[in-house]
Amino acid sequence: MAVNFEDLIESSDINEEVRTSIVEAWESRLAEAKEQLTAELREEFAQRYEHDKGLIVEAVDGFIHQRVEAEIAEMAEDKKAVAEERVAYKKAISEHSTKLNTFVSEQLAKEIKELRAERSNVAEHVTKLDDFVVEQLAGELKEFHSDKQELVEQKVKMMREGKKQLAESKADFIKRAADTVEKTVNAIVKENVSSFKDDITAARENDFGRRIFESFANEYRSSYLNETSDVKDLQKELADTKKTLEEAKAEAEATAEAKQLVESKLNVANDLMDRKDTLSELLKPLSKSKKELMVDLLESVKTENLEKQFNKYLPSVLDGEVQTKESRKALNESVKTTEHTGDKNVQPSSEDEQDVVEINQIRKLAGLSN
Repeated sequence: MAVNFEDLIESSDINEEVRTSIVEAWESRLAEAKEQLTAELREEFAQRYEHDKGLIVEAVDGFIHQRVEAEIAEMAEDKKAVAEERVAYKKAISEHSTKLNTFVSEQLAKEIKELRAERSNVAEHVTKLDDFVVEQLAGELKEFHSDKQELVEQKVKMMREGKKQLAESKADFIKRAADTVEKTVNAIVKENVSSFKDDITAARENDFGRRIFESFANEYRSSYLNETSDVKDLQKELADTKKTLEEAKAEAEATAEAKQLVESKLNVANDLMDRKDTLSELLKPLSKSKKELMVDLLESVKTENLEKQFNKYLPSVLDGEVQTKESRKALNESVKTTEHTGDKNVQPSSEDEQDVVEINQIRKLAGLSN
């Protein structure tokens, strides 16, 4: 229709403006008609959708209601059947438990009877076994005792025969050894006697020759070689001189060693004297206990370092003494007793004055201030 309308407009003798206005009016009218038709169709489809939706919901509700009712009815029937089956099961269980208890009681009584019978049979068998074991053991012990006795007798017999055979073998060995030793000794003695005889003859001949030679030598020396005695005298004097020189040298060495020993002993004695004098001079102001303490401290110190080490240890020793005297003084003051002297003037104790003077003197010697 649109094509026909356009063809119709183009085929008409209308000017361009009118034609354009007509076409625009037509298109606007056509668009309005389309929009109106679309709205009507949309409304119709919406109504149809709502109607169909209501029908579907109603159908689904009906279906669900029917199915739920069927399921509920089926569940009720199943529940009823389960209850009935439970009741029947309980009845059957009670009947079966009664039968089972009866069966168990009967079987237990039967088993107990059999156990008692077996126990009595076992007791009889154990008694018989004990009797058999005792009888066999008695027989074995008797045989063992007899075997032991036979073994002892056999051992004694073997010992007796062994000693006899050993004595016979010993006597035979001694006899054979005596014969062999006698033969060997006789042969060796004969050989040695013949050898000794030859040696004695040779020794006698040698001794006779030596005597002849010595007699001839003495005669020859006394007659023709008197100058040898002068040589021997000179040699003897030379040996004596040499021996005297060696003795003098040894004596000189011994004298030097003795001198060195004496000097070392003298040095040690001088050192001991110096040490004793130094210690007595240094320890003179100290009390007896402090002297002993100081001597122990200075025991390993060299003599030349005594004064230095004494001055080093003196403050420590004196501090302990001062503390002791101060504590003793405080104790005497705290425990001071009241004496009744009347009108007499009380003089201070000489012991306290001596202690104070001794301490001051020691501090003064040590170079310490009061």
